[in-house]
Amino acid sequence: MKAIVVTDQAAETAGMTLVERPEPQAALNDVVVQVHASGFMPGELTWFSTWTDRFGRDRTPSIPGQEPAGVVSALGYGTTGLSVSQRVFGLEDGFRGGTLAEYVAIEVRNLAPLPADVDYTVGAALPMPGLTAWQGLFEHGRLQAGKSVLVHGAAGAVGSMVTQFAREAGAYTEYARAAANSLLESISINERLQSVYARTSSLPYSPRRRRCRAEPRGPRRRGGPDTVVAGRRGHIARRWSGSGKWTPRMNFFRRLHRPLF
Repeated sequence: MKAIVVTDQAAETAGMTLVERPEPQAALNDVVVQVHASGFMPGELTWFSTWTDRFGRDRTPSIPGQEPAGVVSALGYGTTGLSVSQRVFGLEDGFRGGTLAEYVAIEVRNLAPLPADVDYTVGAALPMPGLTAWQGLFEHGRLQAGKSVLVHGAAGAVGSMVTQFAREAGAYTEYARAAANSLLESISINERLQSVYARTSSLPYSPRRRRCRAEPRGPRRRGGPDTVVAGRRGHIARRWSGSGKWTPRMNFFRRLHRPLF
């Protein structure tokens, strides 16, 4: 099979090479998936799991990629819940990777059926952003109906999932943007989702103070929003806590082990 491999971390994406590799075999509780589409972020090449196994041993040349979408081609011994020729998508174990290839072996527990009306490319784009959004809102943020959410980067992969999850949960959702965006307009068809703040990355910024020097557009909600989705931008989230300190009411994606936007 054809696969993209990496051997030198310093080379980054320039070191990615298309080669021939043997097809993987399905182990116990594994599924072999014929990959039709795969998600990939350049940041994966900086993760130690791309280059080593769980014991720290070098596993190069390795095949990057963790988000496959495709069709089941083989089942390992003891595998249940899926069938050959079934459409699936999922999130591969980071220490195994391997989805930037024509076939990948993946544990059945890391896969889910892909509906017939969802394209493979869409399926491959969902797992990591969707899981990050879900964890941030409901596991870390403990979001409930009637609460307020401020989303920075709402047009991004994670941000667009956050707005949809929050809307379905009945939360009052506000997002930051600099200009009109067709994606946001397509997913914000109700009164709970409003664009009321300027995108803070477009405002004057002081690297020394690590904060934006301009006020967000529009009135602040008293006490600030209940949840702020701000990725790595801790200075943005701290501004909404009022005192500039972390508070129990403020929950940030930057607490996750691998923020994505």
